[in-house]
Amino acid sequence: MNIHFARNNQTRFVKHGFSWQLSFFGPLAFLMRGQWPLALLCSVFLVVGVCLVAAFLILAFDAPDGIVDLLSIVIPCALVGHFGNRISARSYVKNGWVPVDTFPSDWNIPQLIAPKASDSRLG
Repeated sequence: MNIHFARNNQTRFVKHGFSWQLSFFGPLAFLMRGQWPLALLCSVFLVVGVCLVAAFLILAFDAPDGIVDLLSIVIPCALVGHFGNRISARSYVKNGWVPVDTFPSDWNIPQLIAPKASDSRLG
């Protein structure tokens, strides 16, 4: 499912779910979307994430080098792939893009978009 956004007769979309594109190409994918602050934050997150995961695996488990090398790259990249589209969509909304149809309720926490009157339930 894709979430479409519109602003100034332009449209953009973000996939709802895991993003292999963001997982493998993180900062470059954000730059392709025109979200350079997210690209910068993603770069910093990946560097810090690799260091933290490697340090944790070495200090807590005394893991072999091959396992440390593999997991210290896979874990931060998987986190970017899992949360990247949600962060990208929320950034679009904060920058004035309006969801065309629906915006996933789990992505609207903390609330960015007020619920529609038809969605509210009085009771």
